[in-house]
Amino acid sequence: MQDSSRPATGYPYPNPYPYPNPPPPSAAVNGYPPPHAGAAGYPYHYAPPQTNPRAVLYRRLFIIFMAFLLIIGLALFILFLVVRPHLPDVSLNSLSVSDFNVSNSMISGRWDLQFQVRNPNSKMSLYYYEVDCFVYYRGESLSRSRLPPFNQGTKDQTPINATVLVALSYLEGRLVDSIGKERAARGRVEFDVKLFSYVGFKYGVIRRRRFVKAFCDNVAVDLPANSKSGKMSGPAKECKVY
Repeated sequence: MQDSSRPATGYPYPNPYPYPNPPPPSAAVNGYPPPHAGAAGYPYHYAPPQTNPRAVLYRRLFIIFMAFLLIIGLALFILFLVVRPHLPDVSLNSLSVSDFNVSNSMISGRWDLQFQVRNPNSKMSLYYYEVDCFVYYRGESLSRSRLPPFNQGTKDQTPINATVLVALSYLEGRLVDSIGKERAARGRVEFDVKLFSYVGFKYGVIRRRRFVKAFCDNVAVDLPANSKSGKMSGPAKECKVY
């Protein structure tokens, strides 16, 4: 029986690490790759790259500038939706023709027209630039007249007078025959009247300009075959505005 007071003897327990330092970490620890090891086996890290202060400043200024533009644009868009601009209302109040003559594929005459233009907007003023009045027959332009520009306040109504002169303008034979048939059958001729203008919409700092077209189609004018003058038949005619 061995004495328990004596030290135990036997073979020494083998050192699992035969090197003076522990082994480097395995290829992956907890799913992450090991850091790079130095000459002594200890890990070290690369120094972070140096950033350019000027580039950082420019980047921040650009972000601030873009955010400012976005805010301004969004505010103007919301304001524009709240204001809700509407196109003007246009009606043809009267039309008279004088010195009307059609012969040998030539047409001449004088068209005197009066329009009523109304601004339906309660918050926007309207400015009319380059106003042109055209007279057509069956899609064929007879002549046009340039009108002076004008402006309108909110809810304003403005009468517009226009005179279109046609002096011996060529007209196709089929159109000459059509005019003759209309005058002989009904004693009237239908013309198309168009009003074109660049219109500016203004509300505070909001300004917008667009091309506006007013079509007054199939305007009947009493023109018997033995007369050189006539007037629009019926009441004022509402024009389609685009």
